[in-house]
Amino acid sequence: MVTTYLIVAGLCLVGLMIRTSYELLKQAGRLGTKNKVIFALVFVAMCAMLASWPVMCPLDPWRIPCPGIVEWIGGGMVTAALALMIGGLTQLRGLENIDHLVTTGLFSRLRHPMYVGFVLWIGGWVVCYGAVASFAVGLVCIGNIFYWRHLEEGELESRYGEDYRVYRQGTRF
Repeated sequence: MVTTYLIVAGLCLVGLMIRTSYELLKQAGRLGTKNKVIFALVFVAMCAMLASWPVMCPLDPWRIPCPGIVEWIGGGMVTAALALMIGGLTQLRGLENIDHLVTTGLFSRLRHPMYVGFVLWIGGWVVCYGAVASFAVGLVCIGNIFYWRHLEEGELESRYGEDYRVYRQGTRF
């Protein structure tokens, strides 16, 4: 069981490293966003990262028993995460090469609803299962999500200038 947990946690972290490497190479201008093979690799890595959580947390070797209400709270966080991730993706109508600043719908309140969804997804599964080791892995993931947000906000500010700065002041995360 511990071996399976470590394999799934490793899969999650590899997916995380692929996505972060992609963002860094993209920012450095060494990788174009129109390369479909690279994009497919990053997409698969992100799917693997997200899919690892429902598997990893129940296998966590250091679980804390949680009362039913806590499990329900974790489940609510996962449900909210799915709504934010799917809603944000639907509203953007893509993952890369968005050619306009989206400021309506979910984006009228949250600058990065999909990133908020990722954080809730990670936290929700950890809370639902009282998964202590997964919490440590989750902190690494959440730190990377904040880093991705930082990189994306720099790109958006350079692309949209004052419009983005005004939009940023009226929204959260």
